[in-house]
Amino acid sequence: MPVNSFDDYPMSWKPVIDRNSKTPLYIALADALKADILEGCLAPGTKLPPQRELADFLDIHLSTITRAFKICEQRGLVCSIIGRGTFISSDAAVQGMLTIREASDKIIEMGAILPKPDVEEIITNYLKEMISEPDFFKLMQYDTVKSDKLQTQAGILWFEYYGMKSGADNILFSSGSQNGIYAILSALFDSGDKIATTPVTYPGLKIAANSLGIQVVPLPLFDNKITVESLDYVVKNHDVKGFYFIPDFNNPSGELMDVKTRKAIADYCNTNRLPFMEDSIYSLFLPKPLPPISSFSPEYGIMIASVSKILSPGLRLAVLHIPGQYYQKVATTLYSIIITPPALMMQLFTRLINLGKFDKIRALRIQDVVERNKLFDRICPTVKSSGDIYCPLRWTFIPEGKEVNPTILEKDLLKMGIQLYSAERFVVGNYSVPQAVRISLISEHDPEKYEAGLEMINRYFA
Repeated sequence: MPVNSFDDYPMSWKPVIDRNSKTPLYIALADALKADILEGCLAPGTKLPPQRELADFLDIHLSTITRAFKICEQRGLVCSIIGRGTFISSDAAVQGMLTIREASDKIIEMGAILPKPDVEEIITNYLKEMISEPDFFKLMQYDTVKSDKLQTQAGILWFEYYGMKSGADNILFSSGSQNGIYAILSALFDSGDKIATTPVTYPGLKIAANSLGIQVVPLPLFDNKITVESLDYVVKNHDVKGFYFIPDFNNPSGELMDVKTRKAIADYCNTNRLPFMEDSIYSLFLPKPLPPISSFSPEYGIMIASVSKILSPGLRLAVLHIPGQYYQKVATTLYSIIITPPALMMQLFTRLINLGKFDKIRALRIQDVVERNKLFDRICPTVKSSGDIYCPLRWTFIPEGKEVNPTILEKDLLKMGIQLYSAERFVVGNYSVPQAVRISLISEHDPEKYEAGLEMINRYFA
């Protein structure tokens, strides 16, 4: 029995554990915490009891509590702050996957970022040509992780669009950026490691990291920006092993990182020999992309350059620039967990790039984003948001005085017939949830529905 009485003691969490279960106690405790979060018994931001206090309450060894909390950290359920304690993560109870809703005439899609299919005819024509070729059957066979010369050439040309110098010994392909992220995390980090990123980020990173037991921690902001001090803080206080950035139109905040910051990040990683992932999914919406962070750090910068948003989502392909010291590990992981892209998709991408057909597609994509941004500004002139004329999303802030949080706002607008995503989905660790929602400008392909959606948003935010 515990030494102290807890009958009237104000503990934030008093777990009930089945002592007769065959499940190890530390796992049962971690599962109980997850269940209480999902059932709403523990709200995001709740400070958990000190480990010694909880061990006394449950009459179990302190090491059992420590192991349970470690599992919960790796699952992304809690985060520890030195000198302050352990807290329920801000996004612990939030659905992380940003899925596309089933087609419905009643829903205006402004959640998932999905380019309209106006350029698919160009791509389809090349696919038809490939099918008519006598040796087309070869593309139905197994493919190897090692690309042929034409595919590698296409990869090198692809990175030239970003201003990144690459070579045959740097190019790998994955079946989409999400799988690329998973492969890189799996190859370069161990369960229990920590990586850091911006306070709000792409949910797919968190999902991939959590599945591998890797904890994602938020970088602190100094003067509302990511600085070298931000990087140094998490390395020294959280023993962070690497970083993840979206420098061009960060998802979801739409921020565009300046060149000075890019150089500073690269210099820090070069000096401290730390790898970083640079997700360049929106970079080519810029007519003249800024230099990638990786261009200043060829030994430690790992670029993930997806084709889904700027070329075609159906290709399910990402080109990876991998520094020589990491190449074999990532290549082996891609092959061993079978997330290399199909030969057919590889061949289609190769032809589109090597034959110079991508420029027309890209121009159409950029034009669409610019027109939709202008429409947003015209219909929603007083709605406060961050973004850019070339950015396919808007990080839209809830007006002061409007008594609604982002989750409620997302539900309210869904009832009105609009799908968008609340800030909770993107928050990292215990970072405070911004009073904002993410709006995709390019997902609703019906012009009339898109305008109607913007008008409803404008009225709601007024």
